[in-house]
Amino acid sequence: MSRRRLATVTAGLLVALGLPAATAEAVLPLPVDCSHGPVELRWDGLTYDLDGTCGRVSVLADDAVVRIPTATRVVVRGHGNTVVTKSVDTLVVRGRNQEVRPAAVRVLRVASPRTTVAVEGLVESAQITARRATVTADRVSRARVPGSHNALRTTGRGYDASVGGDHNTLRYRHLDSLAVSGDDNSVRVRAGRTAVHDDGNRNRVRVRRR
Repeated sequence: MSRRRLATVTAGLLVALGLPAATAEAVLPLPVDCSHGPVELRWDGLTYDLDGTCGRVSVLADDAVVRIPTATRVVVRGHGNTVVTKSVDTLVVRGRNQEVRPAAVRVLRVASPRTTVAVEGLVESAQITARRATVTADRVSRARVPGSHNALRTTGRGYDASVGGDHNTLRYRHLDSLAVSGDDNSVRVRAGRTAVHDDGNRNRVRVRRR
């Protein structure tokens, strides 16, 4: 057995040994060492506590609770998962109905409908292609929103935002530049001045324009 597969096998050890689901749940949370290579979490309904220096972590289970230290790349699939992590270089959220709470993210990609991503600190780059997703953060430097019916809310400053989808809601404290090409979007910037380019229809843009 390779060390690379160790974390995957460890995560499923209780079930693989033939223990009933109720027994497996009774001894949770399940520790997983992610210092030996990529980790795949496949077993549904478990709580995973990851430890070590994490590279790539893939959450493939449904209805799991996952706690992750700082990681290079986290990919969340399945549905109904709750993921709490410290700083992540790249975070990709797929599947549906996810709840993800990272401390900070360099690159964020949200393609999961009806999902909440609540970032404690900074998001350097965000792309929301989902439908009915909510992203909150202290700051989002650059945002692209080609999806529809999403919400992006930040209490800090943003450099630029581009909205190509429809029926999205964006809220900033400061935003330097805004481009809107979709329709029926709502954008509000509470302070500062914003350069605005609006090619869409029926967009509600409340900013102090440059």
